[in-house]
Amino acid sequence: MVFWVGILVGAVFGWNAAKKGFYETWAFVFNIVISIYLAVFLGPIIANIPGVGDMEYGRTLTLAATAIAAFLVLHGISYTFVTGQLSVTFPKVFNTVGAAFLGFLAGFLLWSFVALLIYITPAISENALVKEMDFSSQFKQTSAPYISWWCNFVNRLSRQDSELTGEKAISGLLKDVESEEQVKQAEPDKSAKSAEPNEVAPPVEKQPGPPPKTDFEDI
Repeated sequence: MVFWVGILVGAVFGWNAAKKGFYETWAFVFNIVISIYLAVFLGPIIANIPGVGDMEYGRTLTLAATAIAAFLVLHGISYTFVTGQLSVTFPKVFNTVGAAFLGFLAGFLLWSFVALLIYITPAISENALVKEMDFSSQFKQTSAPYISWWCNFVNRLSRQDSELTGEKAISGLLKDVESEEQVKQAEPDKSAKSAEPNEVAPPVEKQPGPPPKTDFEDI
């Protein structure tokens, strides 16, 4: 289900991109990729700031806010200095097919990022309907590797030798969520155990003492 929703979203983006053209689509895809890249790598760092990660859904809001803020900044810069000032023409077939292909990739990436936000939000991922869709396993098979591939692609373009790859960044987010869920599941057991009435200790049998002293012992 997760995969096919991504295909549908990618198709909608591809159809819209074919009407805009390759040049504008390329700028849009670039902004989407960099925004999600920054959210995946910087979002967890921002979420660890005291007072930020302690909020309810703090990690989800941090990743979403980082991606949105980065996209708005990049889109404003690209429109002001690139797409809004220059116009580049391409052959009609390339301008249509190439733009549709890039739009499809961007749409699938955007849905994959939304799926990541759903996964790291326990209130949504633990919903009965979402569980019936087998959302967690499908996300790990399709969306997570796709986001990791784009993150590694940006790393290669920027020639970064960092050991933190896209796979490690995504795995770190998933492990944090899974460990928190395990802690929450263990807490009710402790409270239930503490709520049990204390067991009554068995009565201690009184040991017979020495016989009382009588006046005959003094004779």
